[in-house]
Amino acid sequence: MEASPYLRPLRRASRVAVACVAACLIACGAGAKERRPQTSAPAPAASPAPKSSPPPNAFAKEMIEAHNQARASARPTPKPPLPALQWSAEAAKKAESWAAQCTFEHNPNRAPFGENLAAATPGAWKTQDVVKDWASEAANYDPGRNTCASGKVCGHYTQLVWRDTTHVGCVKRTCTKNSPFGKAFPTWEFWVCNYAPPGNFVGQRPY
Repeated sequence: MEASPYLRPLRRASRVAVACVAACLIACGAGAKERRPQTSAPAPAASPAPKSSPPPNAFAKEMIEAHNQARASARPTPKPPLPALQWSAEAAKKAESWAAQCTFEHNPNRAPFGENLAAATPGAWKTQDVVKDWASEAANYDPGRNTCASGKVCGHYTQLVWRDTTHVGCVKRTCTKNSPFGKAFPTWEFWVCNYAPPGNFVGQRPY
């Protein structure tokens, strides 16, 4: 299950905007290499368990807290509850290397991680806002059919609440090239979160 990039102004007036009047926001989520919504790769063979690391700074702590709040708020209520995510230095390193490219596309070499992306004009989002926006896609997810609503995006949310995902590593970078918002907004902020093990596999439910 994979989310396609979309543009969105800060006031959430539209999920598909070709131009931004003030602050602009974008999100993109993926669990596998395909770019099509609602698709993913077959589940990979088992890989070594991710290693936990203490969150190294305030940003990492905020990301962990926001992710775990989203997991604790999943509806319908998961039984048993979803395990809290731990910080992964390896996932964060992978996210950092990709964010440095300042290219708002999925990392084609992100394996063995899943990935959520977001972008905004400077100051439009705080750390928690990025995760809250991904989590807001819960409204677009039909758990009975295990699909996104027609024409909607929900892959960021399903990765957030994927039961088998145990670790996350994220980075935020301020970019001055390749702006997804066009020449009017040359400076932009780029968030990359990598997840281990990855989620969003065809035929599987988040929990």
